Amino acid sequence: MSNPQAESHLFVQFYTETLELKAESEKQGRPIFKDVPFVRIMVPGDTNNIIERVADENDKQRFPNTWAKYQNSEAIAQEGTLLEQWPHITRALLKECKYFEIHTVEALSNISDAHVAKLGMGFGDLRTKAKAWLEAEAGTAQITAQAAENAQLKQSLADLQAQINDISETKTRRKKELIE
Repeated sequence: MSNPQAESHLFVQFYTETLELKAESEKQGRPIFKDVPFVRIMVPGDTNNIIERVADENDKQRFPNTWAKYQNSEAIAQEGTLLEQWPHITRALLKECKYFEIHTVEALSNISDAHVAKLGMGFGDLRTKAKAWLEAEAGTAQITAQAAENAQLKQSLADLQAQINDISETKTRRKKELIE
């Protein structure tokens, strides 16, 4: 499937985008993100025909050299709630976490005691806050799911009531037409 000529005649770039996993976010009751590889393909000089989408196996096989370079240079993908989305962290602590390659609340909450001691002051409290926040959010996930289900049931009930009203109005009109 590899076509070295296609790879040399096209501008191909693999890169990472962070996407929110909607279903998982609803399930967890908090935003959940995942790093996903994307591909950008274009003919050099032709800015009107750019293909940009989630990379699939076909892209990896079609452009193996570019894919290999991407894999060698790309950081390990993280999944969870990004620290940037977490309201309980300061900019300074966020930068420190990034320095230590801690990118999600889940990763922060799972740091061992030995590593917390090495990271310095404030990280023990931050880890405790992360654990507490994850537990609280897990509790609200069920409430959020119940609220969504409740709203859906209310809408279904309103739709059924509207149908009943329509049927009732139609019957009333037909009776009036028969009488007249």
